[in-house]
Amino acid sequence: MRRSTIAIAIALASTAAQAQLIEEVIVTAQKRAENVMDVPIAITAFSGDALEKLGTRSLTDIGRFTAGVDMNNNKSLQPTYSIRGVETNDWTIGSDPAVAVYVDGVYAARGAGAEAAFVDVERIEVLKGPQGTLFGRNATGGAIHILTHKPSQETEARVKLTGGDYRRRNIEAMYNTPLSDSVALRVTGSVLRRDGYVDNLNGEDVNDENRKNVRLALLWDVSDSTEAILRYAYEDMDQTGGVTSTLNAAAFEAANPGRSWDPFGAGSWDAPEQKEAREMSSASLEVNHQIGEMTFTSITAWRDVETELLEDLDGSNNPMFYFGSSNPEESTFFSQEFRLTGATDSLKWTAGATYTTEELEHTTEAQFLVSTFESFALPPVFAQLGQTITPEQIPAFREAARNGTNAQLNGLLGPICRNRNCDGIAAAFFISSLPGVNKNFIQILNSLRPRVAAGYDAPWNERVDSKGDYSSLAGYGDATWSITDSTNLTGGIRYTYDEKQFDLYTAYQNYLIEPGPGEPGVPFGLAFFNGGQPLLDSSQNESWGSWSGRLVLDHHLTEDTMVYASIANGFKSGGFNSLNFGPGIQTSYDAEEVMNYEIGLKGELLDGALQYSSALFFYAYDNLQTLELVGVPIPSYNLRNADAEGKGFELEVAWMLTDNWLVAGNYSWLDTEFTEYKIIPAAGETEADDRTGEPRAESPENKFAASTQYTWPLAGNGQFVARIDYTWSDDRIAVTDGEVPDYGLTNARVSWFSEDAKWEVGLWGTNLTDEEVLTLFGNGSAVNSTPGWRIQPRMWGVDLVYSM
Repeated sequence: MRRSTIAIAIALASTAAQAQLIEEVIVTAQKRAENVMDVPIAITAFSGDALEKLGTRSLTDIGRFTAGVDMNNNKSLQPTYSIRGVETNDWTIGSDPAVAVYVDGVYAARGAGAEAAFVDVERIEVLKGPQGTLFGRNATGGAIHILTHKPSQETEARVKLTGGDYRRRNIEAMYNTPLSDSVALRVTGSVLRRDGYVDNLNGEDVNDENRKNVRLALLWDVSDSTEAILRYAYEDMDQTGGVTSTLNAAAFEAANPGRSWDPFGAGSWDAPEQKEAREMSSASLEVNHQIGEMTFTSITAWRDVETELLEDLDGSNNPMFYFGSSNPEESTFFSQEFRLTGATDSLKWTAGATYTTEELEHTTEAQFLVSTFESFALPPVFAQLGQTITPEQIPAFREAARNGTNAQLNGLLGPICRNRNCDGIAAAFFISSLPGVNKNFIQILNSLRPRVAAGYDAPWNERVDSKGDYSSLAGYGDATWSITDSTNLTGGIRYTYDEKQFDLYTAYQNYLIEPGPGEPGVPFGLAFFNGGQPLLDSSQNESWGSWSGRLVLDHHLTEDTMVYASIANGFKSGGFNSLNFGPGIQTSYDAEEVMNYEIGLKGELLDGALQYSSALFFYAYDNLQTLELVGVPIPSYNLRNADAEGKGFELEVAWMLTDNWLVAGNYSWLDTEFTEYKIIPAAGETEADDRTGEPRAESPENKFAASTQYTWPLAGNGQFVARIDYTWSDDRIAVTDGEVPDYGLTNARVSWFSEDAKWEVGLWGTNLTDEEVLTLFGNGSAVNSTPGWRIQPRMWGVDLVYSM
């Protein structure tokens, strides 16, 4: 019997000519080439052909089709990857991701540089659960490995043209050629462009796409026992992806008279510019040398990434809610890995060592107006007096304060003034002088005195500069012993040592708040302020070390069925808070560790026509690094440690009903909760926030995908292939504010292939039912203007592909 293997739960044939077979995929999840069905790890693999037929263009699309995985790269420069509910949402350089992304064996250290175009990809492997032994640190949730095609000694070429709505105009090209009997070159390039799909009332539509990339790979067969692969890639991106729109109807309608707010309608923004820009270069040299029955591998790599993210965080053009930001970042990464693998009749083993360095610079600049302060710093003053003032009342207060209109003031502030005659701006000073009011507000209000007459649109800029100099050293070993012909025992261990130098400088406006009588002036920030924390200029140096390991027992019940049980743990080093400081804020936080217990079953039925993979797991976290909004008057991001646990079940199935008809699907169930999470009160907060027992954010409880594909041979005129895919995700809590409802997406594709498989014409559509869903909520919630990101609407396109 020919043993084939399931590539993914919605598997595809590798070419139209082989559409009657479930695709066989070889993976390198254990640092050696193995059949995916023989690997005792919960792993989903996507071939390059599957990626194309599924219409995937980013890791977010991969997440929709993978059980237990949820990804969000709506902002390409601030992506989040969640595997079994494990993720890190902090985008600053003070932290590391919880899911490790690798490209051709090289770690992509920063999320801003992890998202690259899916062009000429051989396969993508998604490994679930901690992968600390073989993939090292920052793989507590799992690992994603993107592998591109190696050069070959065959002459190959491929051109793909895509056109569609929103003026989509893409071109992808690949050329592979031998340069000699021992040298081969592969060149890949693409230009991906699409107009925005959200109408802008005051400019060009937003959420467009504009990327260009080129990749070179040179293979040299140095000798019969040695090969070297030199790779270089460059990508340039300049687009307005990830733009969010306010969910505050009053804010939108007040700034756009005569227009009704629609969360899925036209938007308007007042930040000077919004864009995602990235320039990324990477190079690596991989050498594989055969030493008898062993293989020695060396991978030397370098990556340089420069990014700029400009955002309108309140998602509106209302000056009372103005909140913009700029986040330029530069990173330079170097890594060196040495690995030795070998095998005997009863033992397969891998040993290796890695060393990495990172140099990082990041700036977060928050941009406000004085009117922003009025709207969101004054209400806490009233709240401390047991009174309320809504943003809608602020304009009346502003006018009264500017013009000294006593009637307006008395009408608005009468209960607070206790029937006194509140005269002009003096009313604000009177309020701030009452018992119980934070004295910082006295100085704030005093500082506004000269600005009241001049207007309320003066800029208020704040900035945090951070630098990181990080290094990591690790050694590991992993071995699989064949106890019997059907039973294997795998053990692995790794030690990781991380050292981090972190420098931080905060700057508020160019002036100090004017002091009140007998009081010194203090610097003040809306975004980066907590209890009057002074300007910071600090340098910290910390190190963390930890052992990671795994123990796996697998047993083939039959030739086609394998069961396994595993215990594995992972490690993610500690880090530094770079966006909030002061009382109750920890400057740094501890390393996190996870212990994962899992049993799985993989197999085939019906002579290989039906294939399945399943896993049942439980994990417990110590010192989980979790992101929260803390501080007043405007909260800021802060990472802290908590304990958490999770349990779940995953199932993937593919079934060839006939030689031409494939049906497939997957399902995952996940339950997470904090087992200990009591936040120390930050300045201005009166009591701890106890979230023990609550579920973790961004973790849908249920998730499934289903697909079907049918192939019609055309009697000498090629083949016609049609497929439809449906994915559904349960509702979940957003990490910042709000809740993402459950939603389903339907994609479809029909293709014609020529008899010689050189030509393909494909018509595709995504989100065919045009679902309207908000899946991301930005930190404009801090100024009462939470913005939301809209999933892409229904889109269609036509592909024309020529291969030789």
